[in-house]
Amino acid sequence: MRVFLEAAKAGCGEHGCSRVLICVRDSRPVFKADDYGLTGEMRGYASGLVTPGCRIALLGDSSEHHHAHEYVELVARQQGVNVKAFRSETEALQWLRDEALDSLQPRRASKLA
Repeated sequence: MRVFLEAAKAGCGEHGCSRVLICVRDSRPVFKADDYGLTGEMRGYASGLVTPGCRIALLGDSSEHHHAHEYVELVARQQGVNVKAFRSETEALQWLRDEALDSLQPRRASKLA
């Protein structure tokens, strides 16, 4: 997961994008926040991989994925990461494209890379 998140950050930097749709298919649901680089504290490695302007939508192909993503959303938002779990791609894309949400995103207290 760490390699994937670092590759996503590099890709976003290379292409100048700050909105990402992560769609998980044919994979086991991950219910441990540590597997996503998150911890219950601000020290998770994922918190250093995103900027305050990032918006990340999580989408899975099963109910189990959605429940796992909801948990990841909860932990990530506690760390100031703007992540949201979705059941449909249409809703996820609407959220990613909604410019009005830019002023409402959570702000992180620490300086980000």
